[in-house]
Amino acid sequence: MNRNVGSLELIKRINRQLVLDKIKEEQPISRARIARELSLSKTTVSAICDNLLDRRMIVDLGEKGPEKGSGRPSKMLGFNPRSACGVGIDLHTENAMAVVTDLNGEVLYRQEAPAVSLPDTIARLAMEVVQHSGMPVEDTIALGVSVPGTVTQEGVVIRANRMGWREFDLKGALTKQLPFSVTVNNEANCAALGERWRGTGGRSDNLYYIALDGGVGSAIISEGNLLYGAGCRAGEIGYLLGAGDVEAGRQNVLGQRGVLEQKIYALLHWEDKGPRQVMEDYVRGDEKARDAVTEFVNMLSLTVANLVSVLNPETVVIGGSIAQWMEPVLPAIRAIVSSMTPIGTQVVLGSLGPWAAAIGAVYGALSHTENENRK
Repeated sequence: MNRNVGSLELIKRINRQLVLDKIKEEQPISRARIARELSLSKTTVSAICDNLLDRRMIVDLGEKGPEKGSGRPSKMLGFNPRSACGVGIDLHTENAMAVVTDLNGEVLYRQEAPAVSLPDTIARLAMEVVQHSGMPVEDTIALGVSVPGTVTQEGVVIRANRMGWREFDLKGALTKQLPFSVTVNNEANCAALGERWRGTGGRSDNLYYIALDGGVGSAIISEGNLLYGAGCRAGEIGYLLGAGDVEAGRQNVLGQRGVLEQKIYALLHWEDKGPRQVMEDYVRGDEKARDAVTEFVNMLSLTVANLVSVLNPETVVIGGSIAQWMEPVLPAIRAIVSSMTPIGTQVVLGSLGPWAAAIGAVYGALSHTENENRK
């Protein structure tokens, strides 16, 4: 391509994204105001808006009179979140959670499906849920996949023991089979994005997410971006140690349940009871459950307080399957955290339940595609 032509196309694409972002952020808004605030010519803005209207990415909201004095009314424009959709699939060994959302994160369709692990079956599930959603395949922008393991930013699964994957380019395998872009990320990272986008994270740009399931994991969002670490293993708090662990000679082994994970698991699983039953027994006043839950609350609160002191998040979201039973102990966790660190934070429970990672996978995929369009 001629370099001048390529540069012109890049400028057009950047301007189009700027106009679309302005409409998203400040709708309803007129073409004149867009041109004025972006320092673009009215002709350029008008051409871009006509293109976005043709593609149904924006809608005409009708006329509105001038805010002050006399003058001609202006046609107002707004963002159309149903102009396209994204797909999210959260993979587990026992099932797969699949969702389709519009561009604002409203769920159009969701399905709990049997477990899938081969790229062709994952791709088939993605196409299937799009068809059930009623959205055309050609209006599907991206697929995000959540994996219970360590994943690079390029979508290569470094290790996912439960899926049997090592150094597996899942993104590359799926991209070959689907007509839209693909991103792959760690399950905790996806859940953090989901709670930030549509859950109790409240769109906070500085958020710490803790996942309490069969294991213990976390994700860090700083200034709106996920932190990955040198080996894409940032947030592995299941490996945290206390002084007593060192004295007892406890050690962490990569790929095995971490020391903190072992202790939390033992506190919430005993005598054939799981977290739900232990929490219910605690509420009823059972002495053994009270002791176990109190130790769990103290251990978790200490972990949160230390992480707050290091990372200074605005919000800490506790999610995962165990979080749904933790409402009775949330006030105690908040009080202990507040007493242990002078750095203020808001501690909340996640609200998206088992769908957090799938919804967050959509957000990650849509954001990646949007960022690529800006380049």
